[in-house]
Amino acid sequence: MSEIVQQLNSYRQIHYSSTEAGGTLIGERRGHHIVVTHISEPGPNDVRSRTRIERKSVHHQQKVNDLFQLSDGFLVYLGEWHTHPEDFPQPSYIDIKSWLTGLSATEPMLMLIVGKKGVWLGKKIDNDIKPLNKKI
Repeated sequence: MSEIVQQLNSYRQIHYSSTEAGGTLIGERRGHHIVVTHISEPGPNDVRSRTRIERKSVHHQQKVNDLFQLSDGFLVYLGEWHTHPEDFPQPSYIDIKSWLTGLSATEPMLMLIVGKKGVWLGKKIDNDIKPLNKKI
């Protein structure tokens, strides 16, 4: 798990020219608990700017598919992560809109935004997004 935190921290937009990064969250559902064990990382075809990322690389879905198959369906897609160039990030209008329209969530899904000094973590169930205020 600390490897995941290190990977996410490596994409913090500390420098003024750092671009947004993002990918998928992959892991296990253990009853009411969600455990992130893997992430997909930005790829060469992703479109990245200071305040935007558009995942274009097929490797994001391929990583989800490969881990699902290798684990006999135990490891699954859990949600999305991306960075923001702010100390303590908050979801933008675009973030909320894309999560509401692009994520079908009959089971809880996670949305994570990595900022320069902190993170924002939210959970989506059906069409409801709630921030999680617990320390991670």
